[in-house]
Amino acid sequence: MLKIIAACGAGMGTSMIIKLKVEKICKSLGKDASVEAMSMGQAKGLVNSADVIICSTHLMDSFDSSKKAKIVGVKNLMDENEIKSALESVI
Repeated sequence: MLKIIAACGAGMGTSMIIKLKVEKICKSLGKDASVEAMSMGQAKGLVNSADVIICSTHLMDSFDSSKKAKIVGVKNLMDENEIKSALESVI
């Protein structure tokens, strides 16, 4: 099972929207995934245990990309196709 984290600055609104879209996309792709929504601070501590961290593109540099998690950024968090393309590039 894939462990995916949807991260945003505060861990409330934006990450929850991404989480719901990611769950829907994974289901449509037939991928078994556990998706959690959280703040950047929380997500930074999980770069070695998550498979994918998805966030807004301007937050990508906040993560250590040399760790286990693949860091994926999206510009338009409402665009399901952009999120799907970003996810497909790493899963």
